[in-house]
Amino acid sequence: MPALVLLALLGCRETLYSPVDAPAENPSKDYGELLSRVVGSDGMVNYDALEADREALDNYVAWLQVEEAWKGSRPTERPAEWVNAYNALVLFQVLERKRPESVLDVRGFLPIDGAKFFYGTQFAVNNGEYLSLSEIEHERVRQAELDFRVHAVLNCASKSCPPLRAKLYTHRGFPQQLREQFGAWADDPRGLYFENEEVVFNPIFDWYARDFEFFSGGQDLCEITSKYASGKRARELKKMSEAGCPHRFFEYDWSLNDASAP
Repeated sequence: MPALVLLALLGCRETLYSPVDAPAENPSKDYGELLSRVVGSDGMVNYDALEADREALDNYVAWLQVEEAWKGSRPTERPAEWVNAYNALVLFQVLERKRPESVLDVRGFLPIDGAKFFYGTQFAVNNGEYLSLSEIEHERVRQAELDFRVHAVLNCASKSCPPLRAKLYTHRGFPQQLREQFGAWADDPRGLYFENEEVVFNPIFDWYARDFEFFSGGQDLCEITSKYASGKRARELKKMSEAGCPHRFFEYDWSLNDASAP
């Protein structure tokens, strides 16, 4: 992005704050319980239920703003924390934007679909930092973890996003949680499916092709996903890899991942 355009965008960013003051104690437990109630087994979100019971989300977003939320965190803990923050701020912004039909409908200064949602809105975190969703994704998660599997744990409130986990990620459990979520994505049609002797992948595999190639040591997408998919699906992906991994990418569905929609 040209420097002048970037500076103009930064100067025009809107800041979204939690409507409540930061709680005195860590609200993560209450927020995790809220996720378990509003996120289905398919990773879709019941926004009706979330909006009716959003206190724990608002408290969690307020908690992210203060230094106490990040004290004692070692650098190796941060990826899990930032993933939790990203996913919470996505849900929070969806509610604050009155539940748009698609996050791409949130437009701002730049005439680009979704620019306001991902780039033109910032959030207060860690006692003085103001970050957009894009900055959290790329600077705090991708560049910190250096692992292609992080693409399976970030949810952008769209139907083609990897399924949202109904629990918070944890420092100690993060390596296993990465494996589980990437496996769930590889087993889901939102990650890939087979058609006409090809594998049809989610466009995320194309958008971040360098991540998948570099952090896998040059493996093709069929081999990568075969190691995380289960059963017959894994075996079929391995066969496709041996055949050169014929594949294409499906069209991304940016409509809101709303389980409560008719």
